[in-house]
Amino acid sequence: MQNLEKLLEKLNQKLEYNNQLNYQILMSNIITNLDIDKKDKQILLLLLQNRDRNFIRINDNEEIYENITSYLKLFKPLALPLEKLIRVGGKNDGGYVMHQFNGGGGIV
Repeated sequence: MQNLEKLLEKLNQKLEYNNQLNYQILMSNIITNLDIDKKDKQILLLLLQNRDRNFIRINDNEEIYENITSYLKLFKPLALPLEKLIRVGGKNDGGYVMHQFNGGGGIV
């Protein structure tokens, strides 16, 4: 029974590692095929580096700071007509802001 448990534990570890690799490959392919500037792609790929995602690491390296600030500059607010936005979600879940849909299933 102990041998079976050890075997299952090893199998689970290999499956987890395989899932991580598949995620990295998928995200790398998405990033490399984006229609964005080459420097922005490099920043996104740097941020994809394998690390423990359960902790935030503070690093005072100037290059890392520049990479993160460059990455954050990729996110820009959108100018949307406020009258077409609605809140969707439960009472206590924070909700989401979305375009209001018309009766035909399209966006108003």
